[in-house]
Amino acid sequence: MRLNKKTYKWFYDNVHSVYYNLLMKYCFLPAGGEEKCRAELIDSIDFSPKDRILDMCCGTGGATFAIAKRAGKEAEIAGMDLSPGQVEVARKGNRYKNIKFTQGDVVNTDFEEGYFDKVFITHALHEMRRPERLNTLREAKRILKEGGRVVVLEVDNPDGVFRRIFVGLWLFYWLPFNFETPTRRDMLKRGLTNELVEAGFKNIRKSSKHHGVFQVVEGEKLLGHPLD
Repeated sequence: MRLNKKTYKWFYDNVHSVYYNLLMKYCFLPAGGEEKCRAELIDSIDFSPKDRILDMCCGTGGATFAIAKRAGKEAEIAGMDLSPGQVEVARKGNRYKNIKFTQGDVVNTDFEEGYFDKVFITHALHEMRRPERLNTLREAKRILKEGGRVVVLEVDNPDGVFRRIFVGLWLFYWLPFNFETPTRRDMLKRGLTNELVEAGFKNIRKSSKHHGVFQVVEGEKLLGHPLD
């Protein structure tokens, strides 16, 4: 089952935004709870004072708030999502003066080239078909300054049959109408590190989190290469 962008947006505006925060609390329970897990996913990321940061596909802002805690009060942080419903929930929950949430399509943002020090893409690429994933990564690269980094937080395919079965059951992979299943499988099959290379990033590194259930993949924007 695949949703076109119009249907996808309607679903997130009118259905998903209502229960998303509750669902996230449930999904992160085996990893010690949402706040703890989100913090651990970015604990190896280096932040600098006055970083300019974009959280692509920010949803209701859970990852954005975790980023803000690490980045500090002097950072300039933006969260962007296609769904106005999700963005409205994020704005209502925002207690940070240095975060601004906006509605927009992450494959074609209005941000100027080279504006951000870091771009996070948080648990969203697995919902996209391959062309959209690559276009999202290429847009992230466009709006990053030279030496800036993209940070992708995503699900992964853990080792061990029993762990994979548990994750599949816990995260509803078994539902026949789960529209994320084909895109998630394609993302894992092709590999995020490979797709970051294809999008033109350099110095790519991957970290496995929570026994391989999650992955954090980073890439750097460097100019002066044939792919740039």
